[in-house]
Amino acid sequence: MPPRAEMTKEVILDAAFQMVREQGLDVLTARNIAQRLKCSTQPIYSAYGSMEQLKDDVYSRTVHFAIDSMQQYRNESNASAMNLAIGCLMFARDEKQLFRTLLLSDYGTDYLKRNPDVMNEQMYAAFMQIDDGLASIPERNVQKMFLKLTAYWIGIGTMINTGTLALDIDEATEMLEEMFQALKEKEGLI
Repeated sequence: MPPRAEMTKEVILDAAFQMVREQGLDVLTARNIAQRLKCSTQPIYSAYGSMEQLKDDVYSRTVHFAIDSMQQYRNESNASAMNLAIGCLMFARDEKQLFRTLLLSDYGTDYLKRNPDVMNEQMYAAFMQIDDGLASIPERNVQKMFLKLTAYWIGIGTMINTGTLALDIDEATEMLEEMFQALKEKEGLI
């Protein structure tokens, strides 16, 4: 009989993340993870003191995965900030359960209240790094642009994710481009 694989935190986290990615956050229980890993719940609680700790780690991984995914979209004819916004829409379309976990779940809301800068800080840093023109306007104005564009793409992304509006990526992209251009024009970047 071959030796049993060690149930490390990383193995457990990988399984939990994949479960959330496939089926959503509601499926995340010690029993379901144990079934997926073909073990008892004991190794899960040995590695993680509580399911809350495991959920926090899954959420943190989801944030990093989302940002990495969003930054993968590149179209040379777009401003970099626009590419990030379109990447966000594609994430909403392609990673339905992760998008819902991040932005539409009660757990996500609670996590972000406990860790208010986790996602915004990373997204804002990415926003600042990808468009050189933003450095030429006052910080307060950049923050307003970021907030407006974020609210807009989350709203459109939610409609795409949930299917509440028949909107394809091309139409959504056009809407985002119009909003981004209007924001840039308002700040004198065009």
